[in-house]
Amino acid sequence: MTEASVLPSPDAPPEVLPYDPFDPAYHADPYKVYEKLRAEQGQVIRTAAGVAVLGYQQISDVMRDSRFGRGDGAGVQDTMIPTDEGLRRAFMFMDPPDHTRIRSLVNKVFTPRTVERVRPQAEVFAAGLLTKLRAEHGDGQIDLAAHYFRPLSAYVLNVLVGVPEKYLERCIEFANDAGRGLDPEYTLNEAELRTRMAAREGFVDISVELIEQRRAKPEDDLMSELVAVEQNGERLTETELLTTAANIFLAGFSAPQAMMGLSALALLRHREQLAWFRAHPEKVANAVEELMRYDSAVQLASRTVLESADISGVPVAPGDEVFLMLGAANRDENFYENANTLDLTRAPSRNLVFGHGIHFCVAAPIARLVTQVALNALTRYDVALVTETPRTNGALAIRSLAELPVTLGESK
Repeated sequence: MTEASVLPSPDAPPEVLPYDPFDPAYHADPYKVYEKLRAEQGQVIRTAAGVAVLGYQQISDVMRDSRFGRGDGAGVQDTMIPTDEGLRRAFMFMDPPDHTRIRSLVNKVFTPRTVERVRPQAEVFAAGLLTKLRAEHGDGQIDLAAHYFRPLSAYVLNVLVGVPEKYLERCIEFANDAGRGLDPEYTLNEAELRTRMAAREGFVDISVELIEQRRAKPEDDLMSELVAVEQNGERLTETELLTTAANIFLAGFSAPQAMMGLSALALLRHREQLAWFRAHPEKVANAVEELMRYDSAVQLASRTVLESADISGVPVAPGDEVFLMLGAANRDENFYENANTLDLTRAPSRNLVFGHGIHFCVAAPIARLVTQVALNALTRYDVALVTETPRTNGALAIRSLAELPVTLGESK
């Protein structure tokens, strides 16, 4: 199934966010909307459901403050994983002490070094995809979103986790249908809600099969390590193992392919930056951090107020929802000089695309690696945009391109 490019238009959407989540202009360029909101209403804006936070420092503070957590708000309910025990939350959407216990076990096996092991295979696969696309299409038009970023993202995660190659196409389809997996329920129509849940069920089915196989015969992959991990006598329960595996699939497919697309688009729109990127392959890691900051794949996250607090003087009460506008924070002029400028030579600094604090995104190492690999391989070709304004998938939480049509010239 393909990603939606047209949002539903309910008669009276809830007044939850300080902007219209169905406005095509927002999806074309959210940063203009953030700039206007910041200028007119400040860094913290009260809404009918709680507050929306735009400032870098304010969001960073909230993410490190134990008075803000997951709670039981709508932001958690929208992320539930179907299991035999009913809908259950993955550990990324838990609060301590459960989150602390499970995260410590997952961190033992899900490390940057573990992810780095798949780089050589990822580089070979990326180069092979582009060679094949160039051979098939010549100087004709190619949709990089469909034929490069999505299969590359799926392949890398499948190799890392240990998913058989026969499931590659199915995983790509599930990832497309789950592309709005973190969006508030009210922004999706009934058909989109059904496909989102069907994608989660599909990843659960694959996870159940793999867990069974790795219990019987461990291999050198992440799933085997998750099945076997133990610390101080603690192990993952069956439900925790299943929801963790499914969550890795959901996060590990959608966000990386979104980041690849937005980063490639930014480079191709800024030809002088593209030339610098090609001339400095040794700087790819820092360059990708700047690209992810400039156009953030993860635009929106949420927290629930657990204890009375204030955010820059704005009081919040237990049960209030806090909408963290990460894309706005990554363009905050109070933190970044010339924040609206793409500058690959910018001194490294922590952007908030993966979050901060105890809920820092577990899939961050995958996204970084696959984006570096994808751009390094792609920029060896003479690539040109067919349109400067390709369609997005209409998502609020994970901003992704529905398409990226280009022409792919000779390799350099």
